Amino acid sequence: MPRSKKRRQTRKNSAFSPIVLAAIGGVVLVLAGFVLLMNNNRPAPPPAPEITDYHDEQGIPYPDVPRIPAAEAKTRYDAGTALFVDVRSQGEYDTAHVANAISLPLADLESRYRELPQDAEIITYCT
Repeated sequence: MPRSKKRRQTRKNSAFSPIVLAAIGGVVLVLAGFVLLMNNNRPAPPPAPEITDYHDEQGIPYPDVPRIPAAEAKTRYDAGTALFVDVRSQGEYDTAHVANAISLPLADLESRYRELPQDAEIITYCT
């Protein structure tokens, strides 16, 4: 008789195991659904600005973009308030570039501009 009691206890304990596992699985599924729901509620990133390559009568690209002298750009960079972005092709960047400048070719700017820090002054150059 003691033997059958042990079997019943073992069966009882193992009968709870699938229920506990199902409950844990249910909690995990609910949490996963909550995480997915939270990710879907994030605002979409702003659309990329449309970039049109244009020059003025003297051939200066983007004449409406403010320009600063190289010495002023260096002062801002040295102070840690500005970041240099080289918008030339990757090959031109590989040949020579400002130390620690980020390579972001103009052709890629529209699709990659979100990679740039939002809180830094960006100084682009192309020569």
